[in-house]
Amino acid sequence: MQKPARRAVSRTSSVILMLFIFLVGSVSQVTAQDSENTVTIMENSSDFQDPSPIFIRIWCQKSSCPGMELKVTTLEENYTVSDPNRIELSFEASGQVDFQVIANSGTSLDDLRFEMSEWVNADSTSIIIEDEDWLDNVPSPGITVNQEIVDPIWNCPIDNCQKIEPSGTHLIVGLLNDGFDKDSIEIVGNPGDIIEMPWPLMPESVEIEFWLRNDSSKTLLEAFEIDDDGWFRFEYPQDGNLWLRVKQLPEDEFAVYELYILRHTPNLEASWGELSADWGEKEPLPFPTEAQTLMGWISPSDSEGDTIRVKSASRMEITPNCWDRFDEVNFEVFLISSNGTLSDVEGDCTNAITTDVDTVALEFRMTSESLAEWNIALTEYPKGDAGAMGDAPDRLWLDSEELGSWPQISFNETINARMSGEEFVDVYSFEVTSANGSRLHIDADLTQPVSYQIFVLNQETWLIQNASDGGLIDAPYGVHAIRVEKIGDASLTYYDFKLVNGGEVIEIDPDLFTDQSNLFTDYYIFAGIFLLAPALLVIFWNRNRWRDGLGPIDIEQHELRRLRRLRERLTALLAEEDTNEQVIDSALHQLGDSPWRAVVEDWGEPLLRHNTEQVEICAWRINEGKATMLIGIHVSDDPWELAAMRVYAPEGSSVNIAEVSPRHLFNGDEIFLDTLSPQSSTFLRLTISGEPSNIGFHLSGLVNGEPLAAVPNRAIDWS
Repeated sequence: MQKPARRAVSRTSSVILMLFIFLVGSVSQVTAQDSENTVTIMENSSDFQDPSPIFIRIWCQKSSCPGMELKVTTLEENYTVSDPNRIELSFEASGQVDFQVIANSGTSLDDLRFEMSEWVNADSTSIIIEDEDWLDNVPSPGITVNQEIVDPIWNCPIDNCQKIEPSGTHLIVGLLNDGFDKDSIEIVGNPGDIIEMPWPLMPESVEIEFWLRNDSSKTLLEAFEIDDDGWFRFEYPQDGNLWLRVKQLPEDEFAVYELYILRHTPNLEASWGELSADWGEKEPLPFPTEAQTLMGWISPSDSEGDTIRVKSASRMEITPNCWDRFDEVNFEVFLISSNGTLSDVEGDCTNAITTDVDTVALEFRMTSESLAEWNIALTEYPKGDAGAMGDAPDRLWLDSEELGSWPQISFNETINARMSGEEFVDVYSFEVTSANGSRLHIDADLTQPVSYQIFVLNQETWLIQNASDGGLIDAPYGVHAIRVEKIGDASLTYYDFKLVNGGEVIEIDPDLFTDQSNLFTDYYIFAGIFLLAPALLVIFWNRNRWRDGLGPIDIEQHELRRLRRLRERLTALLAEEDTNEQVIDSALHQLGDSPWRAVVEDWGEPLLRHNTEQVEICAWRINEGKATMLIGIHVSDDPWELAAMRVYAPEGSSVNIAEVSPRHLFNGDEIFLDTLSPQSSTFLRLTISGEPSNIGFHLSGLVNGEPLAAVPNRAIDWS
């Protein structure tokens, strides 16, 4: 990540003339040569309403630029300065001023570097220009000073500085009329303040001094060292006031200089004052935008350093960028959980940070043994659920909780989110602003492994009053919720959806309708008689049967006698020690060929009965005390292919099949029945091994090419 631009007004040293000629006017490059083989590199004309002190410097970036010359024409005076390496000119501009730069052919605009006074483009409230001559010398102690004091304070607290604008006097423009003129300027400040000042824009002949003045003395301070980037950075001196003194040699002439100064005071680091080592109970700072950098200063007198907290959220993936100008700051990073617990971040500010599920803030601690400026930039990637910060919570909010942690989504906008392997639920909030409520539904890709629920909540208790599986629902005015649940155990699940607002709920006024049902009375009578006539005819035909009390099943008496004999025979055969399988199979086939209802009627109430549109299953126990049962399966209109029945024990010991009649392929607890024809009945004799306390059944197969299962909802007590 690139370091952001400095908050201070830039002191650009290499500015093309299009920028440093700051007022209106055109700039042109002339390629035509004159008789002396020179070219006009640049020319401009500008207007100055008020007298303005200007300093211009032109550097040749080659070993030499022969014929390099600057011509400045004013209403009162013309200036011409020439030098093949460097040109400097101080003058006072007023009215129309013409600028021209020429050189011998072979020199172009790219070969030159320009510097010029920048104060004319700055905010007038941050500039002080020498009007009356400033003091030549720093006043002695006890002398009253009647001169404007410069206050270059930079007021931009870290917690509420929304727009970086100078709030003090940062630009100082002065002039030395000749070599005997000197200027002394007081810079206001307090011990512990940090002063920043780039090397002044001024002629090479001009010098600057730093002085300390108090009630008892004035002292010339040792020259401050310049950093590698050409700036003075130092603490405001103790026990006195800082003065700057500008001078040049007696033989020098008129000179214009420009100073740029910033003062950082610890009391303005935050709205509550200085950033200390302990953040305390203050609310964390908002998570910075990608274009925002958090910054501050540490001085040698601040041994404890600075601490800041930044709001974060659950499962955020953050890329930190912490730096200082000369790698003198030690950064430490901690995760702050919802209960206030701190945990170290490995690698501090050098590695990517993944917050925990209960993380609510990040804490940064900065210390340094020398004067240093720290900078912190944070980037969340990928972005959190629904574009919010971090992961959406996995539960509904409570009455005592703020809704800020639950991302609020808008209607008809695509919401992008994800779930990691450790999470299975995301909860979002939304607000219905229509007084009559809104008709809502979820529009989503059904192939994504998630399900959706819309919750209508009580606005006082936040209890769920109504819910839908993403389908149409009317939500009243207020705040409600959407719950997204992962289906399966995918390690990383991406999903997207829209909460579609179908419009306001419109209540229909009952007065808009007229009851005209009386117009259809005659039709209703006719239709009733017409539709009931066939039923009346059937009742008439069967009047004798119903009068005699025939049971619900019309079974011939001889059929009942045959089934009774068959049941008695089958029961006797199964009671014998040595059974004849052929005889048993024959008896079971005869049962299958008999009317299903007649068999059920004859064998009595089964231990288990399961009836659906496709199949009916009954089970009877044979010979109390023995592990033998009779299973009957009656198939409806559609055949069952690849049919199989499983016998299992929901509780207790496992079940195994010892014997099956008629003979079928079986293994363990499963019998393979192959194809069950439509409108057919199949009877099986099963012998059970093991000691299960109860027995259940599971019939499965293919019906019309689709898998189908019949599972009775209760088990047989086998104890």
